[in-house]
Amino acid sequence: MAFKDSFDSAVNKAKEVLDVACKKTGEVVNIQKLKIDASTLESKREEDFAALGKIYFDSIKNSEDVDENVAGLVADIKEKTEQINKLRDEISASKNKRVCPSCGAFVEKNSVYCSVCGAKITFDGE
Repeated sequence: MAFKDSFDSAVNKAKEVLDVACKKTGEVVNIQKLKIDASTLESKREEDFAALGKIYFDSIKNSEDVDENVAGLVADIKEKTEQINKLRDEISASKNKRVCPSCGAFVEKNSVYCSVCGAKITFDGE
């Protein structure tokens, strides 16, 4: 009988440990899910900030009546955009392709429409 009592006691203890482990695992899973949800929302918020910044940039890029700090950022963005366009042109030339002026995708030299965005391809000098 003592063996049965010790066996039952061990089984009950094992159940308690398993219950605690399952509870902790559930808590960890819930915390990870919350972290993923928060991270997803943060990413979406960053996209919104970027979109807002793009809208603001587009509205003031040719304005002279802006804050000095903003004017500096606008100039930096314009300069980087020019550098990006030059690099893309170099890349497309080395691939014997052109860059879609609408979406920036590489397209075949003889393409009439962009295979990515569907825009009609028109280039300077054509």
